[in-house]
Amino acid sequence: MRRQQKRKGPAPVASKTPTLTSVGGKRQVEQGAQLLRYETLDRIGIGGMATVYKARRKDDNRMVALKIPQDKFIADARFVRRFHREADVLMKLSHPNVVRVFEHNNEASTHFIAMELIEGEALESLIETRRITLEQSVQIIKQVSDALRYVHKQGIIHRDIKPGNIMVTKNAIKNDPNALLELGSVKLMDFGIAAGRVLTRLTMTGARVGTPVYMSPEQARGNKIDHRTDIYSLGLVFYEMATGQTAFKGGYEAVVQAQIFQTPQPPRQINLEVPPKLNDLIMRMIDKDPDKRPTLTEVIEEVEKGLFDQQTDLQGPAHLVVSLNTRKGPLRVLDLSGNLERSFGQIAAGQLPGAPVAVAADAEMNFYISVLEYRSNDPTARLLRKLDKDAKELLAFGAYGMKPGELLYPMALSVGHWNQLYVLDGESYAISRFDLDGNYLGRFGGRGNTAGLFDDPRSIVAAEDGMVYVLDYGNHRVQRFSPEGEYVNRYSFKVNKDAPELRLLDGVTASANGTVYIGDATSSRVRTLLPPKGAQGPYAIIDTLTGEDASNALDLVLDHSGHLYASRRGGHLIRKFAPDGSLVQTIETYSPVQSLAIFIRPK
Repeated sequence: MRRQQKRKGPAPVASKTPTLTSVGGKRQVEQGAQLLRYETLDRIGIGGMATVYKARRKDDNRMVALKIPQDKFIADARFVRRFHREADVLMKLSHPNVVRVFEHNNEASTHFIAMELIEGEALESLIETRRITLEQSVQIIKQVSDALRYVHKQGIIHRDIKPGNIMVTKNAIKNDPNALLELGSVKLMDFGIAAGRVLTRLTMTGARVGTPVYMSPEQARGNKIDHRTDIYSLGLVFYEMATGQTAFKGGYEAVVQAQIFQTPQPPRQINLEVPPKLNDLIMRMIDKDPDKRPTLTEVIEEVEKGLFDQQTDLQGPAHLVVSLNTRKGPLRVLDLSGNLERSFGQIAAGQLPGAPVAVAADAEMNFYISVLEYRSNDPTARLLRKLDKDAKELLAFGAYGMKPGELLYPMALSVGHWNQLYVLDGESYAISRFDLDGNYLGRFGGRGNTAGLFDDPRSIVAAEDGMVYVLDYGNHRVQRFSPEGEYVNRYSFKVNKDAPELRLLDGVTASANGTVYIGDATSSRVRTLLPPKGAQGPYAIIDTLTGEDASNALDLVLDHSGHLYASRRGGHLIRKFAPDGSLVQTIETYSPVQSLAIFIRPK
């Protein structure tokens, strides 16, 4: 996956071949870098405040990295004092995952810090080239977490955690993704803007410091920070390793605003191979509230317990089933809070010809999907598929055509309580009935404006009591049928009591006790009709948001506890409402919703 966000900042302290200036074909370093006790060899990094050179200490031939302030900062006496004060503190650090500082001094007006030279590569490069696996990413984070935990105990906050400041030693990454990284093979470096009880900031109080892509919300606001800002930044590095892209993108100010106000798309929604435990850990590390972030000890403990447990059977009383217009995992199972539990199908890999137009589930948690597969020269092509809970195809049925049992555009599906699959055809306006083995049982409906006929039907719901409800969008009504398709009655609402015009309706569902929920597009509400008299009960407001087409159908489903879920087709949101009609949660799907259904485990 190609990353979208290019980072800026100092290059890593490494022995990679540098970009050098040359005179007469000879490598050259700046005159100010020449020291009495060190022979400077190559320039290997340059940042906003200092330049780093590969150098040899003359008295013992030790190879080191020399960090030398740029000329424009040397005239600032406060900068120079802080440069040496920080180096003095860093010399006292001793941890296998922290780059060592050997000495700092001033020779012939050249201030320098001599550090450990790392033979290796910056994590930034490894992410860019996608040469690390999820398993290796977890090991890297464990070592960095241990380094940060040690640094924090010394009263130091790094404040600039990013992939460019994390080095991985040469040959540490093996071809075997399960091979353990040796202790000390990951190095935390560049404490140039570190601060804490001992270190003093190199910038003005309250100023923003650090790379905005990895900046914590409190840091972006210019507020007082503590060690938890490093945990947030490390979580964003973890996020990038897991997904191959940064959590936030854009210019400086846009990223700063996003850090403060936006929660990024969960890693598991981007990379479907990210296991749930790993996804949850990353999202907790990048929580906007510092109090909700795990400690580094908790991060290490979770890593050691294992984040790659095998996926178990779906638990819980109910699950949302969503068809999304996306190439990877277009069929997804969510828990009732919107967390991704399962993801099925690959369009690019040829498993599906496209994102499922509609989806339904039966009591055994088999999935029924409709796909548009028009292959006129292939008489075996089928528009309906039955999949088991592991997405193995069990059955394909419903050929393309106009004969009984054939379909033109299966735009909505619903499984009835009496083991029937109802398929609404958006072209013929007819509803076909199949048993759960794909055998055709009959059909009803068709074009018209009289009872039992439709004008632009949009959705169908087979309720637990056997009744079938069809949203007749063009005729501004919901029609109710028996399980066999016999017309029973209809629901419609006047714009007002003195006008004959009917309200536009855009969704329908029904509960086990016969309560009917109808989307009223005219007032952006969900009306509730209580049995047996059909009195209007509580309602919820369904606002049409940016990116949603108000003319699209509103999928409505109910869970076992009476919570209502509403999703506009083509939109990116699922709204969850309590039984009293109040909004409980807004679930972001990150891809356009094609169809929403629910599986409720039998009692």
